[in-house]
Amino acid sequence: MAKGNDLQAWFIEYQDLDRSDGQAVIMPEGFERLCGALEFDMDGIEPMALLWRLNAAELGKVEFAGWESGMRAMNVHDTAELKQAIRSTIDDFGRNAALFKSFYRKMFDYLRADKQKSVAAEDAVAVLPIVTGNGWVFEKFVKFLEANGDRIKTVSRDQWQSLLELSKTLKPDLSNYSSDDAWPAMFDELVEWLKKPETA
Repeated sequence: MAKGNDLQAWFIEYQDLDRSDGQAVIMPEGFERLCGALEFDMDGIEPMALLWRLNAAELGKVEFAGWESGMRAMNVHDTAELKQAIRSTIDDFGRNAALFKSFYRKMFDYLRADKQKSVAAEDAVAVLPIVTGNGWVFEKFVKFLEANGDRIKTVSRDQWQSLLELSKTLKPDLSNYSSDDAWPAMFDELVEWLKKPETA
């Protein structure tokens, strides 16, 4: 396991050293450089998984406390080991439903602008295919949001979290969906939209 001083020196490589408040923080520019060192595509799932494993509270912003605890939890010592740890985490998403659920739920917090209660529908459209691997329910939901962009502007936390549960249960023929179940009302609209011949 990397020693505290080693972790701090590694952190400083990407830290914003121009902050007037003295906080030890990696800001988006430094985080992008870290992803570059790891050879992660900024448009891929890896940066999101990295933020999550480093206990980031905000998109692209990593504090030293989260960095230190995250690195120790992964037991990594250098860039090569960190790269492998993140790739292993992503592989584990497909085998560990609880792990993926925790990651998926955190994505909502990362997408909230200025701590709003909802995320912009356009941000959900951009990120859902990245973090979910284009499961058919997610894919249809994204198309539904795009088709109704003039009317649906946001996605709530309840809708975001319930979408994951819907993806596990909804049959392709929609036969097991009932509006009497405790789904968000938006999903009633989604299912009705999916029943239309032009969107099948």
